[in-house]
Amino acid sequence: MITVKEFAEVLELDNIMLVSGRQNINREIAYLTSMELTEKTSRMKEKGFVMTTFHAFKDVNQMIGHLEWLQEIGISAIGFHTASLKTIPKEVVEYSNINSLPLFEIPQEVPYYIIHEKYNRLVNQRENEQASKIHKLNEKLMEIVLLEKDLNSIVKVIGEYLNNIVCVLDPYFDLIAYWKTKEQTRNEIRHLVNLIISQHKENVLKARFTNRETLISVKMDSRSHENFKVAPLFSKMNFLGYLIICQNGTADKYSEEVIKNGIRALCLAAYNKNTLLHYQKSKDIEMLESIFLGETDDKSLSDFYIDLRKVRCIFQVQSSSPETLQSKFQMLSELLVVNETNSRLWIYNRKIVGVIDSIIDRERVAKILTDYPGVRIGVSAIEDVNNCSKIKAMFEQSSAGLFHCQIHDAQLVFWDEMGIEKIAYNLQSHHLFQNFDEELLGPLFAYDREKNASLTETLYIYLKHFFNLQKSSSELYIHPNTVKYRLQKINELMHVDIQNPSNYSMLVMAFSIYSYKQKTDRF
Repeated sequence: MITVKEFAEVLELDNIMLVSGRQNINREIAYLTSMELTEKTSRMKEKGFVMTTFHAFKDVNQMIGHLEWLQEIGISAIGFHTASLKTIPKEVVEYSNINSLPLFEIPQEVPYYIIHEKYNRLVNQRENEQASKIHKLNEKLMEIVLLEKDLNSIVKVIGEYLNNIVCVLDPYFDLIAYWKTKEQTRNEIRHLVNLIISQHKENVLKARFTNRETLISVKMDSRSHENFKVAPLFSKMNFLGYLIICQNGTADKYSEEVIKNGIRALCLAAYNKNTLLHYQKSKDIEMLESIFLGETDDKSLSDFYIDLRKVRCIFQVQSSSPETLQSKFQMLSELLVVNETNSRLWIYNRKIVGVIDSIIDRERVAKILTDYPGVRIGVSAIEDVNNCSKIKAMFEQSSAGLFHCQIHDAQLVFWDEMGIEKIAYNLQSHHLFQNFDEELLGPLFAYDREKNASLTETLYIYLKHFFNLQKSSSELYIHPNTVKYRLQKINELMHVDIQNPSNYSMLVMAFSIYSYKQKTDRF
C-alpha cells in the first residue's frame, strides 16, 4: 500500500510539493490518472491520485464543485499541474485545507509520465519489500515446524501479520492455540469460540467434510456482527482441526498468501505432533496390554508417556454388534475422554478400553446410552494409581462390571456400585470354590428336583428380605405359615442355623455363585 505521505516524500525530490490538505496524508493511493475535461466520468474510482490542469474549467467555482465530487467518490489526492494556470487559486487551496483533501502543485515543466514512473518505481519497491517480507515470514514458519515448537508460535506469526484474531480448534472444537490483540482477554477469545460454534456449528463442520474454506458472520451482540474465515486443517487423510481468522478490517493482497503458508505450517506441525503422539500412544497401549495380562514386575509408572498417576478410572465397552465398534469408538472418545493427551482409548479383544484421567459422569452417560441399546460399559473404581499392579486391578474391576452388565442385562455398571457379586464372580473362578454353591445348597437342589418343590427359592427370598416372614410370603404368594413350614424343612435338610451371621454370609455368597452359574449358561 502506497500512502499520500510516502508518495509526497518521493515527489518532493522533483519539486512537486504537497501544498495543502496534510491532515489526510495517510490515505492510500491505489492508482494514478489524469482529468482534463469537466465531465464526471465513471472511470474515477476511490483511492486515486488525480492529475489535472483544470484548463477546461471556466472558473474557480466550477473547480471547487468538481473537487467536491472527487472527494465524494473517495479520491485520495489531487495533483494541480500549473501548465495552464501558473499558480493554484487560493480558493482551491482553502478548500483543500478545510476539507482535508491533499493537494500537490506540479511544476509546468514536469510531464505526467514522470509522476507515473515515480509511482510505478515506488510500487515495485513496495512489492519487492513485501515479497521479501512474505519470504522471510514463510521461512520463519518452516523454522518453527522444524524446531517442533508449539502451534501458538505459528498462530502468532499469522496473527501479527494480519493484526486480527486467529484461533486453532481441534476436531472437537476445543481451543488449542490463538493470537489476540492486546485489548482482548483469553476469556473473550473463549467466548468468541463458543459464539462461533453455537451459531455456525453446521457451517464449521461443512468446512471439514467438504475440505473447503467457508465465511461466516457471527452476531456479537444485538447490533454488531463480525466476519470470520474457517479453514479446515488436513494432513494426508487425517483431519487435524480448524483455523479461524477474523476478517474485519482491510486485508492486503498478500494476506491470502500468509494464510495459505500458515495453514501449510499448521498442518505440518500438527502432523508431526500427531505422528509423535501416535507413537507414544502405541507404546503406552502395548505396555498396558501386557499389564492386563499380568506382566507387571518389569514395569514402572515412569515407563509410560502418559502420567499414570493422574489416571482416575478404566472402563471397557462391549457392543452386541462388534463390527460397529469402530463407529462407537469416535462417539465414546468425544463422550468420555476429556484430556486426550493424558488418556488412552483403543480396541482390545473386541472391546473398547479406556484408561482416562477424568471421572465418568454416570447420569450423563446413562442418558446417552439409551440411544445405543446394544452397548454395555463396565467402569472400575475411582483409584489413585501408585503402581502398575493398580492398573491391572482396575482393568479387572472394569471386566467384572462389564460381566455384571451381561448377567443383569444392564448398560452401565460401576465397580463401586456392585454388591457381593464382585466377590462371587472372582470366588467362583478359584478352583477351591467352583462348587461352593453345591456344597451349601446341594441338599435343597436335590430335594427340589425329587419333590418338584421350591425350597431353594424360599430360602433365597427369606435371606433377601433379612428374615422378614411377611415380606417373604408376599413375594412368594403363599401364606406365612407355609413359609414357616418350608424353613423348618430347610433346617432339617441343611443342618445349618441360617440366623447365624457367619452362615448367613456364606449362604448369600452361595446364592450369588449359583445365580452367576445359572445366567452364564445362557452365554
